Amino acid sequence: MAAIHSQESAVPVRQFDGRRVLAARRAARLQRHELGRMLSLSKDSIGDWERCDSAPSPERLPGLAEALGQDLDVLFPRLGPPDLKDLRCDSGHTQAEAARALGISRLPLSNAEAGTRPLNAAYVQPLADLYQVSREALEAAQERSFGKSSAPEAEDRPPQTLGEKITSFLQRKPLSDGEIAEAVNTAAGFPALDAAGIEALRTDSQESAEVQATLPPDSLFAGLGAAFGVQPWHFAPGEEVERQILDRLQFLSLMRSDGVSVAARGASEGVSAAMLATLSEVLVRHEKAPREED
Repeated sequence: MAAIHSQESAVPVRQFDGRRVLAARRAARLQRHELGRMLSLSKDSIGDWERCDSAPSPERLPGLAEALGQDLDVLFPRLGPPDLKDLRCDSGHTQAEAARALGISRLPLSNAEAGTRPLNAAYVQPLADLYQVSREALEAAQERSFGKSSAPEAEDRPPQTLGEKITSFLQRKPLSDGEIAEAVNTAAGFPALDAAGIEALRTDSQESAEVQATLPPDSLFAGLGAAFGVQPWHFAPGEEVERQILDRLQFLSLMRSDGVSVAARGASEGVSAAMLATLSEVLVRHEKAPREED
């Protein structure tokens, strides 16, 4: 099932995906009942979240991320800047709790979050202190609550297309289209591309598909990787990278079953929780029938 997210506001809110919770819990080596006890919930509630049968209230997400030892922005990413409701939820407060902390009724907060009446100036700084943000951040969030567009810019998300990926690396290592073409041709072993071909790839123009058809993807990705000094898979589609990871994990599993010990070079401190969560998430996404736990 797809990720569950709120539809109450036009402003992008934090994205909740139960598969990420499952992966993070496995990485933290917690059973469902253990995580539930930390959050004063039943293990069945945790199971419902992980299966995406239900989602926690937005105010619970900070506590859930903390219990799992994960960064809130990593585990539950938000695709745009926050509005007032988002700031409140990120602080872990319900509307009633926030109002009680300020010694006021819920109505001023409700009106401001709904974009019908701004906060009284006397409430702005105390509310910013409660939410642990600056006054400027709170005022900007209030503007978004009142309808100011907060659609994410292209730089707010990872590059998706081949052109976006090339452009992203060009910001780190400026190269001419001719220099990139030379690296790709060297990897291919024949003069497959010229500067105009790289420009087509870089701009995702209509000719991009024709250019990519002139040489094997492996050669293209290897050449781009050589040009920018990174691994070729940086330029491959995400689904292909995931499939390669799964193939290698299956290979490692076979070696382990044969009694062969495989250790990662330099991994004396083990794999990070974030990396384990990412690997688990990929595995869970590709499982045909995820196993029940607890």
